[in-house]
Amino acid sequence: MAIPTMLKKSLTLRMFALLGVFGLILAGCGSGTGSSTSFKGGPGVDLTNKTIDLGVLTPLSGPVAAPIGLPLTRGVQVYFEALNASGGIDGFKVNLVEKDSKYDPTTQVQVYQQIHNQVAMIAESLGSPTTQAIADQVNADHLLTSAATLDSYLARQPYMVLVGTPYRLQVENAFDYVVNKLGVTNPKTAIIYQNDAYGQDGLTGYKESITAYKLNDGGQVPFTLSAPDMTAQVSQLKASGAKFVFVTATPLDMANIVGTAAKLGYFPQWILQSPAFLTALLATPLAPLLEHATWVVGQGALWGDTSKPGMAQMLKDIQTWAPDQKPDGFFEFGYTESIVTAAILKKAADNKDLSRDGLLKAFNSLTDVNLGGLYPDLHYGASPNQRVPSRDSSIFAIDPTQPGDVKDISGDFVGTAAQASQF
Repeated sequence: MAIPTMLKKSLTLRMFALLGVFGLILAGCGSGTGSSTSFKGGPGVDLTNKTIDLGVLTPLSGPVAAPIGLPLTRGVQVYFEALNASGGIDGFKVNLVEKDSKYDPTTQVQVYQQIHNQVAMIAESLGSPTTQAIADQVNADHLLTSAATLDSYLARQPYMVLVGTPYRLQVENAFDYVVNKLGVTNPKTAIIYQNDAYGQDGLTGYKESITAYKLNDGGQVPFTLSAPDMTAQVSQLKASGAKFVFVTATPLDMANIVGTAAKLGYFPQWILQSPAFLTALLATPLAPLLEHATWVVGQGALWGDTSKPGMAQMLKDIQTWAPDQKPDGFFEFGYTESIVTAAILKKAADNKDLSRDGLLKAFNSLTDVNLGGLYPDLHYGASPNQRVPSRDSSIFAIDPTQPGDVKDISGDFVGTAAQASQF
């Protein structure tokens, strides 16, 4: 039966209208980076509004907040503020859900419980004892966690992401420098360490160094975080006659240790684990002691070294998002840590899978992360033996004439013990 001309035109118009509607639907399901409907989501991922919520568990109050927690967290904030302004992760904006851990393991567990079902990933969990306190729950929740600690115990955990050389290897590299680079045979040494998971990792590295480098051990002295009086501990160090003393501490305790030693007339070569130094201490009477008898074991570009593209970008972002930010190694660590977090999110987004299992898959397949020279490139992998991201260190002398108040005196290197260490 023939279709009348007017009816034929009407059907044609309706067909084009329907095709237009289907075209819009298909466009919304397309594979381009502007679409989110083809993504697999999970907790903390809003596919409709294209947002990803990340947790931040950090000391915003208490003795570790001002020297470490606040500047490190500000580095995380600035990185993601700049990233969001430039389009986010494949069009997804990142929101930070911040909780104050007070650098207390019990509080850490409590605030973790408050947010663990609300976030796709933990972008910052600061501290060895605090992060160890949630490690089992992190594994049970399949919640990838960027650990703002270099605790070697956490390096092997499947859902922990470390950025940099573990503390125990820092200690080993320090004594490799003393023995193999400076040529000091059988040096008289000691360690003073914070008596928790952070300090224990440094102590483990020191014990391994005794054997590896034939150290003449003068003592292994523990102290409690924020102890008001270090006289007994420092007197023990002085009595040992140690010429090289490794310090595993936070900055304010380190200042107490070095200041107390000066009052007692004890002036060894102090070697600081990376979190023990704070540039603000150079504005105190302690400055001459730090400048003349202190090294810091760490990594990373010197503040202001714009020959490193990562540093140039960080300084540019600071101008926009934190113009009052002063040179600070903890800020630099937080910013660098966030580059790795973003690389994981980007890999998962490219895979169209922002579920927790998708994030783990992305991390396991990441292998190498270029940090633009802010830190040496990091190396990851799926197996436990591939989870230590780096083994290198630099020895820095305190030098207030430099933009970041430190000077690299060793160059980046991996000592023989750190290269061989298995854990």
